[in-house]
Amino acid sequence: MQQLDSTLPIARASPIVDRLGRVTPHPVRVAHLYSSLGVYGAERWTLALIAHLDPGIVHSLVLTIGTKPGATDFHDLVMRRGLFAEHLAIPGKLNAAAIKALRDVLKRERIDILHAHGFKSDILGFLACARSGIPIISTVHGWSGREGLRIRLYEALGRIALRGFDRIYPVSPALYDDLIAHGLSSERVKLIVNAVDIRQFDACFAQRVAREPRATFNVLFAGRLCKPKGVHELIKAFALVGNTMRLRFAGVGPEREQLEITSARHGLADRVEFVGAVDGMDKHFGWADVLVLPSYAEGIPRIVMECFAAGVPVIASDIPGIRTLIDAGSTGLLVPVRDTLALASALCVLASDRALGPRLALAARQLIESQFSAERLAAQYTEEYQWLAGSARQMT
Repeated sequence: MQQLDSTLPIARASPIVDRLGRVTPHPVRVAHLYSSLGVYGAERWTLALIAHLDPGIVHSLVLTIGTKPGATDFHDLVMRRGLFAEHLAIPGKLNAAAIKALRDVLKRERIDILHAHGFKSDILGFLACARSGIPIISTVHGWSGREGLRIRLYEALGRIALRGFDRIYPVSPALYDDLIAHGLSSERVKLIVNAVDIRQFDACFAQRVAREPRATFNVLFAGRLCKPKGVHELIKAFALVGNTMRLRFAGVGPEREQLEITSARHGLADRVEFVGAVDGMDKHFGWADVLVLPSYAEGIPRIVMECFAAGVPVIASDIPGIRTLIDAGSTGLLVPVRDTLALASALCVLASDRALGPRLALAARQLIESQFSAERLAAQYTEEYQWLAGSARQMT
């Protein structure tokens, strides 16, 4: 466990002043709360944000909670990055023990703002911050689609909890519209579009630009192995393409066993591999000729943005969040949701035209550089943190 330095001086030589001229006398102390079972887009989003915040203005602490396998993965990665983190080894279910444990940490670390990520964290954070005077905010990274009744119920409860939040930040216009449609106040919902740390992928991009086409065509899926990600459509589409292609699944999830069974049934076991949870994507991006994301629903998917930064061409579902990034035929290829034949066709197009992928990747990289930088993300959140902390202190 690495905690925030509680000996930090309260006074600063240069006080922070928010956009209305109110003084913030010390760095804003922000806790990011996660109840997750791995490192996915939302977790990598938080790492990119923290890396670009000025620690003299915002001090960040990552709080993770849970006892299931994978519950400490994000905590462990944060620690390896030399950042501040604490794991609460108590069940992630909503209960009095979890609420008390979270309250104790917030008080001990003198947290100014709780920043929740995901429906479980939204609910738990809301209950822990009730009557505490600590502002609570949420970044909405996306919904799970159709991943079972229990998950849909949790997400519904999460949307109810969001009504009591000080601010909600969707990462895409489609998520903004969805929140408003569910009755969230437009005064509390503010769009801050997703972003990526481009510098992290510079070396991978340079290596990909210089390399020659290979005999095999490597297809990558990276994300949670669950039905709403379209993983079954992907494996079925892969069964329709030539045997010079290879498919790699990077991630964990409830559908892995069934995907392995389907692969064996179609005689694909020697061409499909499952690498499980991964810390970083560089070696997989270096391996891949294309990333495929056949999801049913997304915000602005971080994995697509990372591929754009790394120079990996993308085939993805033709849905609102993805269309924010992909201009079909210009920055990537789009296929209809659940359309196995169209997905197989798109794979064959890229495999047969080896000049198309690099052309799409170059345009995609230019899009990321111009519109989706982590520097822009950090500047926007710094302003929001200062505003919220100043408002809270004004009321105390």
